Amino acid sequence: MKSPKDYLSGIWQNLRAPRVDDERLQERLERLRAEMPVPVFWLLGKTQSGKTSIIRALTGSTRTEIGSGFRPCTRTSRLYPFPDESQYFLQFLDTRGLGEVHYDPSEDIRVLENQAHCLIVVVKAMDHAQQPVLEPLKKILKAHPRWPLIVVQTSLHEGYPAVDTPHILPYPYREFPFPPHVPRDLARSLASQRQWFDQYEARFVPVDFTLPEDDHYPEHYGLDALWTALEDAVPLGLRAMMHEHRKAFRDAQFRTAHPHVLGYAAAAGAAAGVPVPMIDIPLLLGIQAKLFHSIASIYGQEMSAQRAAEIFGTLGLGIAVRMGGRELLKFVPGLGSAVSALFAAASTYALGCTLCAYFSYAREGDVPDAATLRRLYEKEYAEGRSRLREYLQHVTSQEPSP
Repeated sequence: MKSPKDYLSGIWQNLRAPRVDDERLQERLERLRAEMPVPVFWLLGKTQSGKTSIIRALTGSTRTEIGSGFRPCTRTSRLYPFPDESQYFLQFLDTRGLGEVHYDPSEDIRVLENQAHCLIVVVKAMDHAQQPVLEPLKKILKAHPRWPLIVVQTSLHEGYPAVDTPHILPYPYREFPFPPHVPRDLARSLASQRQWFDQYEARFVPVDFTLPEDDHYPEHYGLDALWTALEDAVPLGLRAMMHEHRKAFRDAQFRTAHPHVLGYAAAAGAAAGVPVPMIDIPLLLGIQAKLFHSIASIYGQEMSAQRAAEIFGTLGLGIAVRMGGRELLKFVPGLGSAVSALFAAASTYALGCTLCAYFSYAREGDVPDAATLRRLYEKEYAEGRSRLREYLQHVTSQEPSP
């Protein structure tokens, strides 16, 4: 087995001249992503029903980012990969034109046949003209009756007795029948809409997602209940993966970089799931090198050998020892590859977050000391294991997704 010094030397060499060339690395990354179970949240709802607001609330993206991020998928639908086209671990499918044209979901079903799914029907709480949504829903669930179904009832404030009526706190819609302090007309409308789905095993989540200028507090009313329903339906730890470090980092660059860190970490975990020891080292180092370049670019910092030496001189021994130990785990039958994948993903996540902190300090002309970087790396390593555990258990599982 290679010594920690050899592993550290390999990391530096990959940062200067990666042993996996760009074309081959990109090909491997695309293959890994194709094999990873990227959940597709299929948003089925009329125009202006609140689908974009749901994506904005779940991802933290702006309306502009969401609008420019959609790409055509079929003749009637578009996919929004999060965080972007090249690095994503979650996709939203938006079906367009419901109520305007006769929609046949067959093509969408064929495109999404083998991916992890959650079907989200989006209806305005006070809108009862939903035949354009209910008809294709029947066809979709007839073809795939086991797909999880969540009904998100939006724009609750439209059912309030007055414009200045505040949201009820704490959130009262987890129980049904609703408590008496829910506005009567709203409660009646929500209950009536539930009857449309009696034949299905559906989860219902009333929400009110607005913009700050709308003066409805909280802005993302019911978001926690929606996340609970999503995690029950597709238990991949996505909520933890997408929750940003609001206390540790608040700058715009980190909000941009963080989803990319998660994407590379998930790819590293999938690569490390190969059960043969040592075979994935060049690919893993190449992934981490691309992560380094990506973060440096986001922070507008120069990628230099001196910078690499400063960072990895501080963290390199710990990374190398952890990488060597991770490879030894593969000799453990069954469990070894799964644990190795988690170690690789968590290490890559910790490296990415540490690089974000380093470049954030460097941008202000203040390079953090070695002890600070080491403490941050260990903290983010533990955080990465927590965030990525459920996702990688699903990635490395040999059982097919339901």
